[in-house]
Amino acid sequence: MDLSVALLHDKMVDKQGKLVTTSITLIDIHDIARSSRTFGATNLFISHPSPHLRSLAKTLKSHWDEGFGATYNPNRKEALEAVEVVEDLDEAMSRIDERTGRLPKLVATSAKPGGARISFKEMRALLEKDDTPYLLLLGTGWGMSDELLERADLFLEPINGPTPYNHLSVRSACAIMLDRLCGV
Repeated sequence: MDLSVALLHDKMVDKQGKLVTTSITLIDIHDIARSSRTFGATNLFISHPSPHLRSLAKTLKSHWDEGFGATYNPNRKEALEAVEVVEDLDEAMSRIDERTGRLPKLVATSAKPGGARISFKEMRALLEKDDTPYLLLLGTGWGMSDELLERADLFLEPINGPTPYNHLSVRSACAIMLDRLCGV
């Protein structure tokens, strides 16, 4: 199984449906790294076009990799080992290509209904079938733009609860998705 996760911040939409770039949230990096490590994701790519925010993400990673945090909380260090900070989706794809010799298949996610979707069960079967690299795309803000969604090879079904309310944090949604795709 070769599944990586990409937390994207560029080409997102806001409440009004306008194209925006969202800010990096440090708790997202911590929590998604922990979920990724727990469920065996190969990499977690934190993608942002701003050099300043990429630097902030790298500073956080460095604190837990080699700074005081490395000895203070070794579990956090372990979780953040697979984090890579990249400028955009294409750089994340290139890094997977460098590691595997193949570009990953992109798996889009969205809480919004619509589109031809693949179930978690079907996606899990694909992951278990061979060593094809897959990259799970997570949006921020109010979700990914159509431009990003159209690049995906697969579109994962939304997470639905028993109520019509469906606005999970990206951290919570990622943990649920990884459990459904990779959990025991």
